[in-house]
Amino acid sequence: MPQTRAESAELAAAGEPASPTPDWAGKLTADVPQPVVLRAAPALSAPLVGMLKRGDKVALTVCDAEVLWCQTEDEAWLLAYMVDGLPLDLPILDKPGLTVKNAKVAPTPTEEPSTPPTATPAPTLPPLALLLPTPTPAPVTIEATVKEKANLREGPGTTYAVAGSAGLGEQILLAGQTADGAWYKLANGAWIAAFLIDAPASQPPVVAPEAAGQAEDISLLEALSGAATAEAPAPPDVAPVATATNDTATNNAGGEQPETDQTSS
Repeated sequence: MPQTRAESAELAAAGEPASPTPDWAGKLTADVPQPVVLRAAPALSAPLVGMLKRGDKVALTVCDAEVLWCQTEDEAWLLAYMVDGLPLDLPILDKPGLTVKNAKVAPTPTEEPSTPPTATPAPTLPPLALLLPTPTPAPVTIEATVKEKANLREGPGTTYAVAGSAGLGEQILLAGQTADGAWYKLANGAWIAAFLIDAPASQPPVVAPEAAGQAEDISLLEALSGAATAEAPAPPDVAPVATATNDTATNNAGGEQPETDQTSS
């Protein structure tokens, strides 16, 4: 609360205002922009002990915990907001409403009993490493050279569909192999027979083929021929001419040649 006009007028008429110490070296000072009442203790009910006039400077020693009252070097108290340039490094009392040991007697406030609040335990945070995504290691690939033109398959075997081809001398990247080492898996997911490439400098890890659809590797001509045979009407019952030459040709025409994974150049 600000001081009353009656108090300011009474002090001004009663005597000389408090004179600041002229030597301010090493002291914590503030400027007085208006008449300021000095009291014996940090309370409005404390006796008046002096007054500062506008333009004065005052040396301060301590402030209460609320920084509402500050004590001068003459052990008088003033309201902190009545002065300008309050030093930021002023000592602060650790109990609000109480004064330092040598302050004048002031009414002691009655402290109300209070139950200290129950401390809430801080939540336990997981380590930062568990919050970050686990990096996926880059697959290890090994370079190899194709030694003859070959088919690439969708799986490790000639029963898988053709997924492309590789030319003579082409560089490919191996990412895995079957347990028996007969097939290599490429970095692009296709497979190639081991005998169609030069032995790599090191062996890739054993990987299991995907359980993708396995398809018979038959040519378009064979598929069309099979469909045409199934749809054609049965020929008249004519006795075949039994010759050794025709039987051999028929057997060769209907026989199935063993398949390799080499392609014609």
